[in-house]
Amino acid sequence: MALDAQWSAVARGYRFALILAFLLGAAAVVASTLTGYALAGMFICVGLGLGGWNSRRLWTDTEKLVDGSKTPGEKWRGPAATASAKRLGLITLIAFLVALAYRPLGWTVFIGLLVFQVVLMASVAKPLSRVVRVHS
Repeated sequence: MALDAQWSAVARGYRFALILAFLLGAAAVVASTLTGYALAGMFICVGLGLGGWNSRRLWTDTEKLVDGSKTPGEKWRGPAATASAKRLGLITLIAFLVALAYRPLGWTVFIGLLVFQVVLMASVAKPLSRVVRVHS
């Protein structure tokens, strides 16, 4: 299978993860509203949104770093690590601020982040492993 087709499979998995996260967020809002904790569902959606934003930024940052503009052998790990640290630091700060400002239900934002990461990994792990296997 060509490398472009394998990356296409990764992109399909990514889109599936976004759709599934949206559906899980809607289910969380409905379930938490029915149980009397509507804010919990909203904060789960905030966590899912932060996870989606993080994954989108990761995707675009990766495209910038490996777009072929670097000469062979040139290191790009430094800028990648810096970009990741800034992005994850911002997401963590936002999540903690929400959790602290809306105690006790604000902590459910971390549930949304966790759920998004699990859904994303489950959706892209297999196609991404093929890309890594072929590319290495």
